Amino acid sequence: MSTSRRPSLLLNMMSNWSGLVAAVLIGFFLTSYIIGELGKTGFGIWMLISSIVGYYGILDLGIESAISRYVARYAAQKDYEGLNSTINTALVLFCIIGGGIILASFWIDGFLAQFFDVAEADVEAFKKLIIILGISVGLSFPGNLFGAIIKAHERFLEANLVDIIILVLRAGIVVALLEMDMGVVGIGWANLVSAVLMLGMNYYLCRHLFPHVQFNLFGGHWKTLVMLMGFGIATTIMEISNIMRFNLDSFVIGKWLGLAEVGIYGVAAVLVRYYLQFISAATISVFTPRFSSIAGEQDRAYLQKLFLKSLSIGAFLSFAIATPMLIWGEPFVRLWAGAEFVEVLPTFWVLTIAYAVTLSQSTSVAMMYALKRHQLFAVISLIEGVVNVALSIYLAPIYGIFGVALGTAIPMLILKVFLQPLYLTRILEVPLAAYLRQLYLPLLLALFFCGIWLYFPHWMPNIQGYFALVFWSLPMFLAFAALYAYQHPEDRQRFLFWQSSSSAS
Repeated sequence: MSTSRRPSLLLNMMSNWSGLVAAVLIGFFLTSYIIGELGKTGFGIWMLISSIVGYYGILDLGIESAISRYVARYAAQKDYEGLNSTINTALVLFCIIGGGIILASFWIDGFLAQFFDVAEADVEAFKKLIIILGISVGLSFPGNLFGAIIKAHERFLEANLVDIIILVLRAGIVVALLEMDMGVVGIGWANLVSAVLMLGMNYYLCRHLFPHVQFNLFGGHWKTLVMLMGFGIATTIMEISNIMRFNLDSFVIGKWLGLAEVGIYGVAAVLVRYYLQFISAATISVFTPRFSSIAGEQDRAYLQKLFLKSLSIGAFLSFAIATPMLIWGEPFVRLWAGAEFVEVLPTFWVLTIAYAVTLSQSTSVAMMYALKRHQLFAVISLIEGVVNVALSIYLAPIYGIFGVALGTAIPMLILKVFLQPLYLTRILEVPLAAYLRQLYLPLLLALFFCGIWLYFPHWMPNIQGYFALVFWSLPMFLAFAALYAYQHPEDRQRFLFWQSSSSAS
């Protein structure tokens, strides 16, 4: 795949953001509606089971990220034999894993209900939801494989169109079933229908867009499986770390603090997860196949240059979004979830700060995947996850959900501030100063705005609605955009040229 024929990175980002904006808008209003319909305990059950089901992601074994790397490399090299061997080996494995998850869901439902001491009135719904979501996740394994193939070819526009269609349909089904008083089980059925539709639509796109892709359940190879597993083991370790960081928080809270506290913490977790998805959609998702393709062409100098540029993009995006999240967090939570959830704000602030630093360097993860140099970092991330769980268990009885947030933030910041920059600059052979130079300007601007908020609160407007939130966030976004244009004048010139060309046409 020559550089001139690659899809536009900006188009891919905008496509991902379009899908994510749709997800966020639907998710914000739908979650608020779900909270109102289910209450704290019902929402806590939904968040707890969603977190438990999230553990199934470990069984991906890192194969999906391996698909993104190897399919992109083989497509760039036009090695369609290697490409199809990779895809079909993963397809067989995912069908086996998905089937195993479906069977296991019928076995663990009663055990989990007893383990979390679910109230008798909620046991039946709890067990049904475990089974329904288990079936959904089992079907999503081959569905996600088809989606990974589409994105590895950098066809994000088509992939995101499918995502938006599924999101809208799922939201409509959720509302309809909740209006029919089906409760939390109705949300599970909506997820199952969505999983089936996603599987079918992604399969159709693969067959339609890529004639060189030939699906064959008997086309896998042991040698290819060993290759995928070799790459995927380290990715799986990193995924375990992510689960410890996010999903196990709900587990710890549910076991030591109660289901209502899971619901309160869930408000912060949902908001931070949307933030994580927004930045990842513009960084990890877009740059992983591009880095892999360039690495396959052995263009080291261009790879280094693009990485530093991507790092700057990630930092500006991360701090530009985190700043209004911190400043307008209280009025937003009041509007979105209700005044009874305002107690979650200190927890929300701690998580937002930790993830702002983490996501500012998100393209580093894409580069590690592309170079297949994520093994050591995976072990370090696992240690972070273990420390996270241990700290959360220790701090939860003392500080409640705020202690759980601290248990997440402290090891995460140590890893991202001190270890990750050193590791990335070493494997890519770029100066540490060049790495840090991409981060400090947006960080300083974020600190400037937060300083005004903390030391001059009387300057802050009184936010009464969503329109005011957007309106008063715009100056911050524009300031970050102006600073980015100052740091990257070549992008400013490119934008002006594109704008003049569009006007002329």
